[in-house]
Amino acid sequence: MKTVGCIGCGNMGGGVLRGLAARGGCRLLGHDHSRSKVDALGVEWAGSPLELARRAEVILLAVKPYQMEAMLEEIRPALDASKVVLSLAAAFSLDKLRKGTAGICPVVRVMPNLPVIVGRGVFALCFDDPVLSEEQRGELLNMFQSLGRAIVLPEAQFPAFSSLVGCGPAFVFLFMEGLLNAGITMGLKAPAARELIAAMVEGSAKLCLESPESFADLRVKVCSPAGTTIRGVNHLERCAVPGHVTDAVLEALKRDQEMAR
Repeated sequence: MKTVGCIGCGNMGGGVLRGLAARGGCRLLGHDHSRSKVDALGVEWAGSPLELARRAEVILLAVKPYQMEAMLEEIRPALDASKVVLSLAAAFSLDKLRKGTAGICPVVRVMPNLPVIVGRGVFALCFDDPVLSEEQRGELLNMFQSLGRAIVLPEAQFPAFSSLVGCGPAFVFLFMEGLLNAGITMGLKAPAARELIAAMVEGSAKLCLESPESFADLRVKVCSPAGTTIRGVNHLERCAVPGHVTDAVLEALKRDQEMAR
């Protein structure tokens, strides 16, 4: 049974540990500046990052990018060739990970998004480190596929994934907030409107995943000639909403590139 440890048990790190705990099959450790976060996940407590790195074979680093270099320096004495270090930090490159680990062990980049906290995360994994074995690649891919959807991407595509899929839930929530405001304006109670909107978005997403049709084709199915939906869609088109959404993602990409420098 492998031991997986996570340093940093906030939304992302805690979400991964919670999902792994529900799946079973591995021993789990956690460390955070707040022990209560680890205890709430029902996993074993590690008293320090160094202790966790000594005990775990798979080490997840779910700390802020500006904390990564210091964290890698702290755990380096516990690293050896049998371990794998995975970084969940945005804009922290494989080269920086290799430098931080002094090349002692394989390193992997993982990019999750917020729905990981409810077991519906979308993950990108970068396996560009040549030291990583095929067996390790397979085990890690299976592990993250059990937590939602996982895809292997080259590091060069990580900024695009982060800007689109990592930031994307915030854009969706902003759109949902606009729908909520409309519902309340029309007289619906906020809790009822919120539940209806969330269920509508969930169903729409499921339809997209299970249908080969394009987003545009699915949208047309809702728009009856001279009906209510097409009138609303025309308003969104006149306001250039699709273009603004595209621009929002590209602005996020610019910030990711700034952070990487």
